[in-house]
Amino acid sequence: MHSATDRLRLLVASCALAGTLAAPAIALAAGVSPVDATAEQRKEATGHFAAGKQALAVGNLEKAIDELRASLAVVDSPNARLELARALRDSGKPADAWLEYGRAAEIAKQLAPKEERYAKTAEAALNERVDVEGKVAFVAVTVANAPDGAVMKVGGRVVAPEEWKAPLAVSPGNVELVLTDSAGNEIARRTASTSIGQTTPVSLDAAPAAPPPPEKATADVSDDDKPGGASPPPPPETPASQPSDPTKWRPLAYFAGGVGVAGLASFTVFGLLSNSTYNDLQKTCPNGCPPGKHSEIDNGITQQNVANVSLAVGLVGLAAGTTVLLLSLPARSSVKASLVVAPTYQGGYLGVRGSL
Repeated sequence: MHSATDRLRLLVASCALAGTLAAPAIALAAGVSPVDATAEQRKEATGHFAAGKQALAVGNLEKAIDELRASLAVVDSPNARLELARALRDSGKPADAWLEYGRAAEIAKQLAPKEERYAKTAEAALNERVDVEGKVAFVAVTVANAPDGAVMKVGGRVVAPEEWKAPLAVSPGNVELVLTDSAGNEIARRTASTSIGQTTPVSLDAAPAAPPPPEKATADVSDDDKPGGASPPPPPETPASQPSDPTKWRPLAYFAGGVGVAGLASFTVFGLLSNSTYNDLQKTCPNGCPPGKHSEIDNGITQQNVANVSLAVGLVGLAAGTTVLLLSLPARSSVKASLVVAPTYQGGYLGVRGSL
């Protein structure tokens, strides 16, 4: 009997596989079905399968992958695909392993009504696929204006047109997506930045870029040749606008100063809270805190982060408020002032320095 956890994991894996199972069957370079294989084909496939499992057991992953693929080229056995997925997983290719786990589960489910042993293969593939899924990313590709016979490569792997509509498993990081025509000419390219467990939408448009508009030819025409004779006189100059009143910026200076004061007040409050939390933890667990104290540690970190951000907001608000206040002084004022932020031998200095 399976535990509730095992059944839940199997259900999650089945849901993750739903998109793949709903798509049309992928044309793969694989052998015949196990139920249709001849005795000679079974013998040849079993030889490669045994060699692949032996290589996998001793850690020769490259040979294991080659032997298992050779076995699948003769007989498309879900057991061979399951072992191939494990070899790819151990080789650091989680995206390829995720794909093979899905194929193994799909084929095993199709064969289970005829051979009951394949039901266990499907269950094992789905369970192990859940573990691998936590190491891969996905791209959802939208292809527009693709010509007949177009070929798409995602991360260097050729993707059959039947797979284009479903999210594709890729290794996390930057992934190259290339679309070529039937002659191999590149017609579209994109680089997608992917993250573990996330599905990144990507668009590939094979339509050629529109040519730039032609430049208009201009001919030298004298004023006398223009329609209507000589060019009209230039318009009269408009009087210079009066300088605006700088005092209208004063409310903004007060607002920025208020933000600065609030930021410093918040810094003081959360700084004291963070310090109190740290002292309490030091007294409670001087030699390292147990897992039960993680929430208190997280609270202390959050309080410290809020204090740091509040300090930055407070300093910026005060600096901005002071600057705007100085700029809003009437033009007749002869006071020259500047905001100074500088280090001293006693610490930091923030203030206004000026002269008459």
